[in-house]
Amino acid sequence: MNWLPVAEIATRTRIPAPTARRYAALFKDFLGGRKMGRVTKYPEESVVVFERISRLYNDGMVTSEIDDALRTEFPRTIDVEHKASTMTPPGDGVADMTSTFNEVMGKVASCMEIIADQKSIIDNQQADIQKLKSAFVLLARGQKRLKSVPPAPPIQALPAHIAEQTKALEEKDAEIEEIALKLSFDTSDLKAKLQILESELVRLRKDRREMEKYLQDKIDRLKETAS
Repeated sequence: MNWLPVAEIATRTRIPAPTARRYAALFKDFLGGRKMGRVTKYPEESVVVFERISRLYNDGMVTSEIDDALRTEFPRTIDVEHKASTMTPPGDGVADMTSTFNEVMGKVASCMEIIADQKSIIDNQQADIQKLKSAFVLLARGQKRLKSVPPAPPIQALPAHIAEQTKALEEKDAEIEEIALKLSFDTSDLKAKLQILESELVRLRKDRREMEKYLQDKIDRLKETAS
């Protein structure tokens, strides 16, 4: 079986590497990753799953909905490591639980950072689009003032080079109107994606609080048992 790191999968699927790492963290049960040295690698067949996750996010689905969809389309591929069964002293159990707690919190924090970065990128894109729209508004006002000028002689009466320039300007005007319309659609799409990211960030924060409480209760009970 051919095993691939996340960077290679990102190259094959054209998914940004930070986004691919987020997918790997959120949907590891469906990807069959395996730790090889310091790097986690995934079977080549998981490329299809990465692409499917990307399409579902682009369709506007949130993480919980995507998880449900993947359950119906792909088998879960959790690897269970078989280790010799030994009695663990209560103190070691507390240490293991603390280690697990820190690891999970690190992964949650990483996911939240990735979502925050994406939100920042979208905010910057919206600011750039707003600047372009303002520029097009000023251009439209200038065109309106030009149209209020008394009409020029018919194109047939103008010299050939001026007629060609006038025709070229009319074509540019049509292109600008088309770009302005496309920018309006892009702004709407960005707003929708931003709302999805914000709701996902809120859900992650809630999950983190609940997980902290759950794991802290476990640690407290193990400490009580050890004492």
